[in-house]
Amino acid sequence: MKGRSTRAGPSGERTISADVLVVEDEADLLHSTSGVLRMSGFSVAEAEDGEVARSLLSEHRYGMVLMDLRMPRLDGVSLTEAIEDLPPVVVHSAHSLSADERRRLGTKVVSYLQKPVSPQQLVEAVRRVLGAEART
Repeated sequence: MKGRSTRAGPSGERTISADVLVVEDEADLLHSTSGVLRMSGFSVAEAEDGEVARSLLSEHRYGMVLMDLRMPRLDGVSLTEAIEDLPPVVVHSAHSLSADERRRLGTKVVSYLQKPVSPQQLVEAVRRVLGAEART
């Protein structure tokens, strides 16, 4: 799945444009997270908030989304609710999920990583999700 680019398939459907869409409003964390994943061989797209992510998700397909919850303009929970055909989501947040957030996220979230996360934990979580997707 690594290193794929965006292009329309034979019938115009979207193809995978990146392994991971990283959605994070803290610029330093966005770039460091993306850098760790790129150094591990994944293709990565970046979104600095939920609005940018929504736009990217409407134009491209991704193997998974690694997403913060607390962001300006459109938070992670609202983004998850807004996208019907969402790839698997791993929440990457410093905050615990409330019961209401868990209910609203439903089964779209496949894993939760509490910040801070070591580079090894991050890469292992992404490999688990993308590996599971490759088997389905």
